[in-house]
Amino acid sequence: MGQAKLRQIKAKQPDWPIYFRDRLLLGDLQSNVGVATCWTPKEVVAAELGVKNFAVCGQLYTKRGINPLVRNILANPAIRHLVICGVDRQGSGEALVRLFAHGVEAVKGTGGRLESWQVFGDNETLLDKELAKDALEVLIKGVFVYNFINKPLAEVKEYVHKLPSMRPFAKPLIFPDSKKEVVAKFPSDLTVFKIKRDFIADAWLDVLKTIMRFGVDTPGMYGNVRQLNDVCVVLEKEVTKLPHIPRYLGFSAESLDKYYKGFFSLNTDKSEAYTYGERIASWGGTLDQRQLLVDKLTRYNYDRGAVIVLWEPQTDNFPPKSQQRKELGQTKGWKVPCLTTLSAQYLNDELYLNAIFRNNDMFGAWPLNAFALRRFQEELCVDLGLKIGPLVTLSHIAEIYDYDWDAASKIVEANDTLARTCVYDSRSYYIVKVEGKDIICEFFSPDGSRSLATLKTNGNKPKAARDICAQVLKELLISDLGAAADLGRQLAKAEAAVKLGLVFEQDKPLAFAH
Repeated sequence: MGQAKLRQIKAKQPDWPIYFRDRLLLGDLQSNVGVATCWTPKEVVAAELGVKNFAVCGQLYTKRGINPLVRNILANPAIRHLVICGVDRQGSGEALVRLFAHGVEAVKGTGGRLESWQVFGDNETLLDKELAKDALEVLIKGVFVYNFINKPLAEVKEYVHKLPSMRPFAKPLIFPDSKKEVVAKFPSDLTVFKIKRDFIADAWLDVLKTIMRFGVDTPGMYGNVRQLNDVCVVLEKEVTKLPHIPRYLGFSAESLDKYYKGFFSLNTDKSEAYTYGERIASWGGTLDQRQLLVDKLTRYNYDRGAVIVLWEPQTDNFPPKSQQRKELGQTKGWKVPCLTTLSAQYLNDELYLNAIFRNNDMFGAWPLNAFALRRFQEELCVDLGLKIGPLVTLSHIAEIYDYDWDAASKIVEANDTLARTCVYDSRSYYIVKVEGKDIICEFFSPDGSRSLATLKTNGNKPKAARDICAQVLKELLISDLGAAADLGRQLAKAEAAVKLGLVFEQDKPLAFAH
């Protein structure tokens, strides 16, 4: 009866798993076992268990992955045993355990409208509102969960081999996908975008908005992506001991602490293909590049060779010759670091840190990486006795996967307020005034300590405001679009005041002369 039902499911869903099929390893589809490996490579776990002992095996990096996991099991209720194992860097495995232990509760918006489901006691783990509550309850009752997080794989293997065959817990259930909004896209140069913010969360909103608006849809290794080339983000005031973490980031300070441990781990147990900590402090198994950087800058603050290289060309440029990995159906065949270079520089009595990524998942990975790199920069400053300067990340390919497009657009829409457009220009500030018939525009350094330029023209001239604007652009006196827009508005008012005989005062409405 159970096998017949399974064949029926397969007939209805020949492309199961429905979600992330190309990122999952398929074993024996008649098996009742699904395996979530958290941060441990799925290939490592699958090789230990044997492909005949599970139906599907995949990594669960973040809590966002729980939603498609639930949908896949509902579509194939022959999955009766869910094994959660591996290294849990982000608490995603623990969140999955909580889901089956405690269930879900409704998240409601204005007017009591259902927005989503969340795991009880965990507002970071959300499920689509399209999933019926009774279906989730049937799922929770029908699937047995086994928590082997951080347990030896040999122990997992021994237990999995003893799991009994069982009938499906229900009929296959497939729910509509969350409604996707139409995304407006605009033409652009596609390369070199600068984003400057004090805090990571604010910069992330700009990153998402920029890629979703100007990015190009491109085939990726694990699905389609929307990408831009050479996205540069400058972060100036983030302090990781008191991190600015608004809810829309989707993780907590506690989750961030877990991520730090994984980021800086030396990977001595080789539970992962690599870690950034391993490449930084044990490159090639022996070289501590962090200490070398500290030694260089200690001897001479302005050393131009304070560089850390995370790429290992002797291994990262070549796929492994592993028949076993081919048998497991791994799409790419090998894993290499996205972060390739770190360089530090002493400038203006501060330590600047630059991080170069060959490519970067800007939705799922960039905020976490930025926090970890800022922590790394802070620790360098302590060792060197220097003040901290900006952190700069340069992503040669800045991408958002297609399954995150809808979420990225919603996050921007809900949090990108007009107030965020009001920022100080790091290049200058200006004073516009009218003296007689002349429009005068003075520029000063941001701290007001020195005059940079004074531009002057007769306000009765045709297009007087335009002429000053052109001179401002020629002299590169403004860098921020908001400041440029405001300056244009002030100059237009000043020109109108001269031509109409009105009184001009910067930032105030025009007035009649007394």
